[in-house]
Amino acid sequence: MDIAQSTIEEENLDFQFAQRGLKVIWDTGAYDFLQDEASDTANPSLWRQGQLCSVTAGLYHVTDGVYQVRGFDLANMSIVQIPSSNGIIIIDCLTSVETARRALQLFLDFYQDRTGQEADIKALFYTHCHVDHFGGAQAIVDIAAKVGTTLRIISPYGFLEHAVSENVYAGPAMALRSIYMHGEALRKNPVGQIGCGLGPALSTGTSSLVAPLEVVTKNGLLDPEILGLQVICQLTPGTEAPAKLNFYFPDYNALCMAENATHTLHNIQTLRGAPVRDARLWSRYLDESITLFGDKTDVVFSSHHWPTWNGEADSGTNVVKFLSEQRDYYAYLHNETLRQLKDGKTPLEIAEDIVMPPTLSVRTNLQGYYGSISHNVKGVYDHYVGSFIGNPAYLWPLAPVDEATEFVKCMGGSQSVLEKAQAYHAEKNLRFAATLLDKLVFATQSSADEKDSEVAKQAKEELAAVYTVLGCSTENGTWRNFFLTGAFELQNGAQAAVNTISPQSLMALEFDQLFDIVAVRINGPEAFKEPVKYLEKEISIDFLVEDVEHFKIMGA
Repeated sequence: MDIAQSTIEEENLDFQFAQRGLKVIWDTGAYDFLQDEASDTANPSLWRQGQLCSVTAGLYHVTDGVYQVRGFDLANMSIVQIPSSNGIIIIDCLTSVETARRALQLFLDFYQDRTGQEADIKALFYTHCHVDHFGGAQAIVDIAAKVGTTLRIISPYGFLEHAVSENVYAGPAMALRSIYMHGEALRKNPVGQIGCGLGPALSTGTSSLVAPLEVVTKNGLLDPEILGLQVICQLTPGTEAPAKLNFYFPDYNALCMAENATHTLHNIQTLRGAPVRDARLWSRYLDESITLFGDKTDVVFSSHHWPTWNGEADSGTNVVKFLSEQRDYYAYLHNETLRQLKDGKTPLEIAEDIVMPPTLSVRTNLQGYYGSISHNVKGVYDHYVGSFIGNPAYLWPLAPVDEATEFVKCMGGSQSVLEKAQAYHAEKNLRFAATLLDKLVFATQSSADEKDSEVAKQAKEELAAVYTVLGCSTENGTWRNFFLTGAFELQNGAQAAVNTISPQSLMALEFDQLFDIVAVRINGPEAFKEPVKYLEKEISIDFLVEDVEHFKIMGA
């Protein structure tokens, strides 16, 4: 069987797996348009990925005892039953309290209808420290509290530190980038947001942060155990998140890979901003997963996308193949980037020159729907030597507005730059047209004399048109959203961030984290302007804190 034929068969298998096991339907209809043939305003491969990610929202049966709620948010909620009991555990809980509440209620209603009993929620597991996996936690806590359940909340070591670092300290900046990355300002239609490659979209409700009460610090059987259910843990720090945890369930021959293996190439350096990931470690941990669990696993499921099952008749190798391909792709991307780095190439040069293995590059589960080879190469480069490329000309560049102003002057003024950019657009050299127009927009918008000029208006319109073409043609979902949101904001103005973290989430933080939050919000330059008031005398700030024991427990 040749590669092309094998790929077609496996693509068909993706559609079977994505729909398999649907039990209860809850259909928003937002992505119904994706069931039509691919629009000419979208890359056909990304359209296909959008179809797979937007299958009917509802409850899916993964294997006996394991379920997932998919299509309610960017991520999945997974539910595992405790054998011979009505107990369940929940793995990840979506972005928002509202979607998590609805998703869990969907399973609870199904379980009661099927068994005549109420499910008993024993534990909530966080696989890692990204908000689409813990933001709905308050809903789980509230539902468990209604029936008087003592809920265990379990996370990988380092979870709270990194959750606060990414989502609170840097939260405002990440929220603004998320508008672009996930296309939050775009309408869901063939000319707008068609997903983001990893799932449909982030929900737009209120995110919570409930601190874990238990932390996994070593591999092996969960300790203390969950009575009646074996849970084998595999810590994978430094992969898709700095605090990360996979789970294997021997009772069901089922492996949860968190977000370490999904049906897309993932990010080494994410567009929303996050610590750069280690592609070498990521590959090594995938290899460890295969060694530990590969020959024991009948189905692998993750916090995004759909599961992969082994062949039912002959105990086929779909699971190991799926994990192996992910392992090999990250390893090759890492190694080839470093090989070219050794030869003195810059990240931009490597990103243009790198060629991935043909046996892997045809695989749909490795396409750049969410992460991209181009950006990941730059992430590997940054991980080892930083973003500076070693050229003195880039050691101390001008700020963007100042640089753009000087470029426009050098090229004969705004009208000249506009005409040159229009010519590049007409020649379909869109990338350089975007570069010129970006300089022109920066320069004209910073000038009081030109800001409202006809040239300034045409520059914004032209750049929006170039971004639209780039967005509609790219295979990468987050690139599409970035380009199209850029076009949208050029035409409609900047958009406010959608997701918010609830004030009560601050109760999950430790004292030093609370003080850090205060510190990063102090405007130092404003204090410098009034030295007599702020700088020439000692100032002390007293904090009165009630319920200290609560903070000690939550910060333990």
